[in-house]
Amino acid sequence: MKTKIYIYGLCNIFYDAYYIQGLSEVCKNFEFNVSKFPAFSQGTFAVIIEEGNLSKKIIIDSRDSSEIGTAELEWCNVYGKINYNTKEFSANHNKKIVPIGPSFGVKIWNLSETLYFLSLNFIRFRKNITNKKEFVANYWRQYKRLELKKYKHVKSSLNEIFFMNSIWKKENETNENRALFIETCKNNSNLIFEGGFAARTNGDNLGFDKLVYSKKIPLNIYIEKIKNSAFVFNTPAVLSCHGWKLGEFLALGKAIITTHHYNELPAVLENEKHVLYIGNKDDLQKNIKKLIDDPTFKNSLELESREYFEKYLAPQKVILRLLERN
Repeated sequence: MKTKIYIYGLCNIFYDAYYIQGLSEVCKNFEFNVSKFPAFSQGTFAVIIEEGNLSKKIIIDSRDSSEIGTAELEWCNVYGKINYNTKEFSANHNKKIVPIGPSFGVKIWNLSETLYFLSLNFIRFRKNITNKKEFVANYWRQYKRLELKKYKHVKSSLNEIFFMNSIWKKENETNENRALFIETCKNNSNLIFEGGFAARTNGDNLGFDKLVYSKKIPLNIYIEKIKNSAFVFNTPAVLSCHGWKLGEFLALGKAIITTHHYNELPAVLENEKHVLYIGNKDDLQKNIKKLIDDPTFKNSLELESREYFEKYLAPQKVILRLLERN
């Protein structure tokens, strides 16, 4: 029996290409559509899977916020949520909501494919598109990302560290944690450190000017430097979300030092198995020393982080988990 896949035509291609790849790997063919869906807001990722007389309706919510879309939750059979915080919702939400963990932007189409889908969908859905500039830009942003196959584990340095991150205006805790990592690495004579904060476009670096890294690093070079980095640092980002970097680090099989997560994950990231958790400067210094002194332990963390990605976060695995949910 032929399976038909319909993807809401106003989805955010930049954010949701990751899941379109997963659908392509699991179900092969799909088509973009709006007539089969309610009038969801632009940027909603909704999917209908039809097989004979049966259908399954899926929402994947990749927003930074832990907020749940009420209309989307009511419509769907299963609601995949990146930033799901059980403390904010009643227990009955759990019947539909599945914490799916972090993703990141990936390239799924070459230039001709990107232009084809952009042109086709823009023409077909132009009356429904509320922000045409954003709609077009997201197709181009998708094209400028790297393919998922570029994210793989390779042998890393023993003492070279690369770090590049943003300064957020309203995320003081995130900024302070990142500053602590930069300063600690710079002050460690056993490490060769490169990087810092990316300068804010308005020039206001919120007091972190001394930690700003002036070079602009293209995405492909950034990923190569992260691959080589002996270890990486993660901390929840905007609105305490699972940032793209956590997904990228796990896909790259990195030894990850991280502050604690606010939101749910599909499975626990275990301390000293998948990642190293810290709560203060002493923890950070201790774990850096452990990674420098014990290459075997570092390698074990790298292999376990990549295995976690393959088991829980790879696009195909996310889609399969949502399909299996009753």
